[in-house]
Amino acid sequence: MKYDTCEYCDGSVRSRRVTVDLRRGERLYVFLNVPLGVCSKCGERYYPGRVLEQLDEIAEHGLVGAKTVRVPTFDYKEATA
Repeated sequence: MKYDTCEYCDGSVRSRRVTVDLRRGERLYVFLNVPLGVCSKCGERYYPGRVLEQLDEIAEHGLVGAKTVRVPTFDYKEATA
């Protein structure tokens, strides 16, 4: 996909495959190898509309073969008290 320059810093936006974290309420979904545009100067991400729709669809309905990973969570206030 072809991208324009970054709207924040005028850097060059290039197609990349990156990891995307999507939070829905208390759930965290991690998607690997997501194709999107990333500014080579400031790192701003540009998500094509179809990719966002697909991420939402997968998070909503699940995906056969998805892996589950347990992640420790901390309440900052309690952890630093």
